[in-house]
Amino acid sequence: MRRLVGLVMLVVILLAGIPVSAAAVVVAPLAQDPVAPAPPTADAASLEVQEVLAIATAVAAGGAHTCALTTVGGVLCWGENGAGQLGDSTTVDRWTPVAVTGLASGVQSIAAGANHSCAVTATGGVKCWGDNAFGQLGDGSKTDRRAPVDVVGLTGGVRSVAAGGGAVGEHTCAVTSANGMKCWGDNAYGQLGDSTRTDRLTPVDVSGLASGVRNVAMGELHTCAVTTTGRAVLGRQ
Repeated sequence: MRRLVGLVMLVVILLAGIPVSAAAVVVAPLAQDPVAPAPPTADAASLEVQEVLAIATAVAAGGAHTCALTTVGGVLCWGENGAGQLGDSTTVDRWTPVAVTGLASGVQSIAAGANHSCAVTATGGVKCWGDNAFGQLGDGSKTDRRAPVDVVGLTGGVRSVAAGGGAVGEHTCAVTSANGMKCWGDNAYGQLGDSTRTDRLTPVDVSGLASGVRNVAMGELHTCAVTTTGRAVLGRQ
């Protein structure tokens, strides 16, 4: 624009007969158009999560955290970590996936409760970490764990694990290789299925389900199992 104005002034001067040398005409260099900013790229955190999910064979979502099982049998978690539910030996919330301490490989399945997480190893053992206010980690205590701990009595012989719970309480159940069912943690409504309402810090057998269990699912205050003959419901209904 400035260059165009300068050229117009020069034409006017020449038409008026004014010597060019006497006119203070400055033709400015052509101004460059502003460079448009580059389009925003995807958020780095999102890219990392996408990369993890691209190599994930399973994913489990808890109250405010998520865990993924990778193709090499490792476990990665991200999200809220106030009780150590990410298992990275800290209580720092993570926006991107972090490796669970000691579980870089050798895991066959995972589960996530409201504020705790569990994994079944390739050898059939169960490890849990995170909030333990109700004994849902199964290590015989009510101490929160920032890294995986072994569940008492379940260092082998387990096929799958499920984690439940919410604001009121949390509990965990496992299906053994013999298709039996064991549970531990909060039992205020009988959700452990051992015919009591006593919280359990270590696994107990579910009454009537020593065998024949195909699968298990967890709610906040109840538990369900699919058996070879139908279904069983434990806890609040």
